Amino acid sequence: MENRNTLLSRTISFLRFPMIFFILYLHVVLGTWNDGSVQNSDIFVNYERVRFFFVESISRIFVPCFFFISGFLFFYGRDFSGKVYREKLKRRFRSLVVPYVFWNLFVVFLYFIGEMFVPSLMSGQNQVTSFGIRDLLMCFWNIKDGSPINLPLWFLRDLIVLSVFSPVIYVCVWWGRHWVVLLTALLWLLWGTPTNCFVGIFFFTAGAFLGIKNIDFVMQMLPWRKLFLLFYVVVMWSGVLLLWHGVNVGEYLQKAGILLGLCSVLSWTGCLLEKHPLRNRLLERSSFLVYAYHGLPLLFLSKLSVYLLHPDSSWKLIVLFLLLPVVVSVIGVGLYAFIDRFVPGLNRWISGR
Repeated sequence: MENRNTLLSRTISFLRFPMIFFILYLHVVLGTWNDGSVQNSDIFVNYERVRFFFVESISRIFVPCFFFISGFLFFYGRDFSGKVYREKLKRRFRSLVVPYVFWNLFVVFLYFIGEMFVPSLMSGQNQVTSFGIRDLLMCFWNIKDGSPINLPLWFLRDLIVLSVFSPVIYVCVWWGRHWVVLLTALLWLLWGTPTNCFVGIFFFTAGAFLGIKNIDFVMQMLPWRKLFLLFYVVVMWSGVLLLWHGVNVGEYLQKAGILLGLCSVLSWTGCLLEKHPLRNRLLERSSFLVYAYHGLPLLFLSKLSVYLLHPDSSWKLIVLFLLLPVVVSVIGVGLYAFIDRFVPGLNRWISGR
């Protein structure tokens, strides 16, 4: 039997890239070509159905999973103290804050270039050429719909805030024990959305609870993996099916499915790695860059592909939907390898290492 701490570490490391990859599907936005503009059409309902079920039953699992793992790692392995807190904040400044600022600035630059040279593909987006000082500052916090200008980095922003307030979380978990986790779970269940603060608070706190108690969640979940998977399929698909038909109670089943899906992913990955020594360091190390850079390039390629290919059927849109995150991921991994080869110092700063 493999050492439990090694299996735990390998499971977390192995999952970095697959989790990022499936998150990319959350940000694929396709329409149909009509009179020179991107529009939706009722005749493409099969594409909408495939996208909805894929995103809501699979991709929705992985942002909560990242919060959970982040909370766990923040507290796992060492007794929390003022000294440990300062050390962790210092490391998080380099691994979170610096790349957060860089990649938001990168998107501001891309918007500027896009508006200058291909304005037709930037319609409906932030018009940075008309931004004032306040707008530029808000690019790093909430420029639109509760997100920074690099929209996927709302997760990183919330993670930075949770890290700063980690002593509060530690005290609450230490004194309130599992009751605090249950309270945050209730808040998420009742008022949580895919991107509001409750998702981060609950899953970071749940991970923090296990980290503070030094509980190896992979070993604890392994014996239950078959039940997790069975109930995930039944509960998640029931919830998503109800949501597709506009039944609001499906939201609560979907959230239960997210919890079961998280446990399934962690336990089955641990099972796989316990039997097979799989590892790809390039994918692991490049995962942060793929996540940080993908937002605007994926949006641009989505619009460009529709503009050039004029998809006129659901199956063509489905192929584009499945293919575009693969293309963006391959480019991201290649970009990481190129920067790491020629400017390794810069790569360490912008890749959260």
